[in-house]
Amino acid sequence: MDYTKNQKYFKPASKLWIAGLPIIVIGAVLSILMNYSTKMIGIVIAIAGVIWTIAFLTSGMKDDDIDGAVASKMNTIEADASEQFKFPRRYEVLHPAVILGGFDFTRTEETPVKRGKDLKYRNGFYCGLLINFTNDGLRILSRKFSLLKDDCVEENLHFAWEELDSSRLDEQEVTFKMVDGKEATIKVDVLKIVLKNGKTLEYCVKNTADVDETMDMIYRQCVRVKQEELKNKA
Repeated sequence: MDYTKNQKYFKPASKLWIAGLPIIVIGAVLSILMNYSTKMIGIVIAIAGVIWTIAFLTSGMKDDDIDGAVASKMNTIEADASEQFKFPRRYEVLHPAVILGGFDFTRTEETPVKRGKDLKYRNGFYCGLLINFTNDGLRILSRKFSLLKDDCVEENLHFAWEELDSSRLDEQEVTFKMVDGKEATIKVDVLKIVLKNGKTLEYCVKNTADVDETMDMIYRQCVRVKQEELKNKA
């Protein structure tokens, strides 16, 4: 990942493009009011001003570029999960694996935030995870990383269904200052997986159909475990 390139995305937009406007005006005036030789010089000056303005307005990383950087980091998670997950010889896949993720606004470390031209908010941290559902439990490979420096933390977790208590999607309000100096407050979704030992796993994700499927699978398996426990006690 090119961290230096990614950092350019979060820098405030350069105002140097404004310098091209008076150059365009001067060139236009010369081309309109002066004689032929001066007119040609004016046209050249105006064209130079246009090139200057366009160059600064189109320079830097775009929304698609930073999203591409995220994708390049996440596109190996499925293969990595296949290598790291140690399945028993006989296991049943209860539901296809899901890949979740989102820019992580829950981290406490300072990071730049930018609102893209698509009106989406992005920051320097991303949280991605793959969740696998089998008859012997829930497996999670999480990948929390920075887009601005070499900082990536992975966790490979496995829980038997008997260890899980519940899951839910919480909406949290986060307030921050963007790179342009403006303050913004947004709502972010946090997937929480609660264990019976009191521990809660938290992942900042986009609210998608896969999130609903994940919570539904956990709910159904938790209900199944409770029913079996009651049956065994009877």
